[in-house]
Amino acid sequence: MKYLLTPHIFNQAATIFWNKRWRLLQWSLFSFILFLILQNQIELSTPTPLVWLALFIVFFALQMLVLASFIFFFKNLPSKKAKSRGWYNFYRTIEWCEAFIFTLLIPFPILTYLYMLFI
Repeated sequence: MKYLLTPHIFNQAATIFWNKRWRLLQWSLFSFILFLILQNQIELSTPTPLVWLALFIVFFALQMLVLASFIFFFKNLPSKKAKSRGWYNFYRTIEWCEAFIFTLLIPFPILTYLYMLFI
């Protein structure tokens, strides 16, 4: 049975975007700071577009943080360096768990924002 989202495929994606990891973290930090500034403005006056903009910014920051952590998690797969079969199986189990978690986690900020926006 062939899987579409495997640790090996995630490793290839993380390798392709490895040089973007710090940029994603910078965008995430910048967005969180911008959100905090807008949050102070919202307390003073609450125009609806400003609230939606602030919420978009915080979800954008969360998305960038998730993508950066994905790159850090999957850049190096420990199973490729395992010397014994036992360690290989142990690392593969962990990698599959991480792949499952990130399969759910990557679209989560966007889906949560869309759910909040339309419901």
